[in-house]
Amino acid sequence: MYLDLWRTNLEKELEEWCPEYITSGTVAGYCGVSKVTVLRWIEKGYLTAFRLPAGHYRIHRDDFSKFLIKNSIPIRKHMSKGNKRG
Repeated sequence: MYLDLWRTNLEKELEEWCPEYITSGTVAGYCGVSKVTVLRWIEKGYLTAFRLPAGHYRIHRDDFSKFLIKNSIPIRKHMSKGNKRG
């Protein structure tokens, strides 16, 4: 029950501040890690992403939500309401 409520709140929070596709830098800021760490997560298959023709990664909001839930990463309140910097 608690996990379902947390998951619902997380998804709602992400929809409020997060565009449909986000950059690895945004993920890094949200999680409090470096961009290199996020790239490692992508390369190891921990975080689903796709690559643009120029080589930059984009992560779908739903995939990021699943990653946060699977790894029990809490919602960082200062990231909400349009503030995308960590």
